[in-house]
Amino acid sequence: MKDLKRIENLISFFFFCGLLLSLGFVYFAQERLFYSIDGSVASLGAAGFIRIFAVISTFLAVFLSLFIAKSKYHYSIQFAFYTLIITISLNYFISGASLDNFSELMSTRGIGTWFCMGLIFVSYNEKIFVKFKKFTFLCIVIIALLTLYNLVDYGVGRWRGESLSKYRIYATNMVWIAPYVFLILKGNKKLIWLRLLAIGMGIILALITQTRSFLIMYFLTLVFDFYHTEKKAVYSLMIVVASLGMAYLVLNTEMLGNALELLINRGTNDTRTGQLKVFISQLDFFELITGKGHFATYGFGLDESSAVDNQWLYIFWWGGLIPLICFFYLTTLIPLKLMFLKKLTYETKVECFVLILWSLALLGLAIYSTVKIDLFFFVICVILGRLHYKYSNRIN
Repeated sequence: MKDLKRIENLISFFFFCGLLLSLGFVYFAQERLFYSIDGSVASLGAAGFIRIFAVISTFLAVFLSLFIAKSKYHYSIQFAFYTLIITISLNYFISGASLDNFSELMSTRGIGTWFCMGLIFVSYNEKIFVKFKKFTFLCIVIIALLTLYNLVDYGVGRWRGESLSKYRIYATNMVWIAPYVFLILKGNKKLIWLRLLAIGMGIILALITQTRSFLIMYFLTLVFDFYHTEKKAVYSLMIVVASLGMAYLVLNTEMLGNALELLINRGTNDTRTGQLKVFISQLDFFELITGKGHFATYGFGLDESSAVDNQWLYIFWWGGLIPLICFFYLTTLIPLKLMFLKKLTYETKVECFVLILWSLALLGLAIYSTVKIDLFFFVICVILGRLHYKYSNRIN
């Protein structure tokens, strides 16, 4: 019993070291993106060690959890995860990728990235999960402060590329943390300021980066919140007042006014159908079964592209059918199963809602939301793991 307690303490230590370092790295990742706006690749420098230590800490937390969480999760979840790791590892080595190359190992198609998904096995621990929720509160505050600093120091940029280079990483992390924090704090009068900060700053970042998909997700979050509110008349009045306040800021603040104007100019431009048509036209049925491999590319105009704005198709293309099925089972099927159960607690409903949003984002709703070594992916995995634990033990 003492040995188990020590291991759980170690898991908690490495887990939160990984999360805190990942949160710290958000700033450096955003600055790197900004300085690479001219097309060059900016070096991480000393900040690279923050990322390395974050990954190592996360790896250790996952590795230890795999041993002691066996009895906590349904065998189908463990089978799906291990099958996913094994098939992606085979794909990685057969493609000729190297364990010595950190960039390859930790890329979207790398073994390391998918091993980090093992954070789903940390969430069974109630004490750790309670601390995790408090960590998400810290994320909101830190990202909000960084955003406000940039707004004062830099503004929003003259065109969308500049805006994305200065705020995209903040916006992407916020869109996967803010809805969760906003919804689970419902009814908490002491932290209503944090609830409003989460949704308000999230919407502002979506406006600044002119990202339609993020605005849609915040809208769906407000719809979900409205549905679970008893005093709908009061809530409607609050929404109207908040909307008027936002409209005032947009009309009287040059930076937000410019951001909204640029967003409206984008209108309903379809920026993805053409890419998907070109991509699908080059798919080979037999290659989809085994996956095209770690270094897969396809012709897009005069260039070779390695990305596509639909993560489900993307995984199917380079990883193959088996990883796709396993990933779908873990990330989408289980949340859908739980969502249709009766008498779910409100918190479980929130977790299901966030995971359904994640599945839609991977479908192409939000192209910056991908499986990668990033803070928001770690957060999603922990929330997902909580649902897996509840599903395994029939906890509503």
